[in-house]
Amino acid sequence: MAVNNNSRKVKGAFIIPLAMIINSRKHVDWVKYGGLTPEDMALVKDYILASNWYDMDFFIRISSAVFRLVGNNSPEGAREFGQGIMWDTLAKIYGLSLLRNDPISALRKFAILYNGIFFNTGVVDFSYDEQPSSDGICKAVFRIFDPEGIPVPEFFIQLMKSLLEKILQENNAEKIVVRYDGENQLEGQKVYSAIFNLSWRENPVNVKKIA
Repeated sequence: MAVNNNSRKVKGAFIIPLAMIINSRKHVDWVKYGGLTPEDMALVKDYILASNWYDMDFFIRISSAVFRLVGNNSPEGAREFGQGIMWDTLAKIYGLSLLRNDPISALRKFAILYNGIFFNTGVVDFSYDEQPSSDGICKAVFRIFDPEGIPVPEFFIQLMKSLLEKILQENNAEKIVVRYDGENQLEGQKVYSAIFNLSWRENPVNVKKIA
C-alpha cells in the first residue's frame, strides 16, 4: 500500500525490518500496548515492498512501538536494531552501494540513497577531509536535515549513528568513532537536524577499493 503524493514518505526498505520484528512478536498486543491501528497491523502482515513508498506516519508509529516494546526506549536497543536486522536488510538490497571496501565511497553512496531514495523530505550533506591527518585518522561529517522534523528522533538518531558505525566497520575501517553531541536532549524534543562527526583509520591490509 503506497501512499498519495502529498504526504511524507519512507521507502519500504526502512519498513521491512520493523515489520519483521512486529510479526515475530506474536505474543505482543501491538494495538493495545504499541499504539498501532488495526490498519497498521494489516499492512505489517502484508508483503512490504522495498521499492514502494509508505506513509511516514505509519513509519513513525511502528518505529515508536518497536523502540518502546522491544528496545525498552534505550539507545542500546536502537543500536542493536541498527547494526542487526536494519543493516542486514539494507546490505541485502543495496549491497553494491554500501559494501565497497572504501569508507568514503560507501558513506557517499549512503548519503545519495538517503537523499530521495530512503525518504522524500530529509536530506543529507556529507563532507570529508581529502587526506588523513598526520597520525592516519580520516574524518568526515554526516549532516541530516528534515524541514518537517526527524521522525522519532530518540530512536532514529541512534539508529543512524549505529548504521554509520556499521558502514565503516564493513568497509575496512578501524578505530571507529561516530559522535552525536545531542544524545541527552532527544526525548520529547522536535529535532530538525543532526550532525554526526566520524573518524576512523583505514586498514591497509587487503584493500581493494571499488570504483
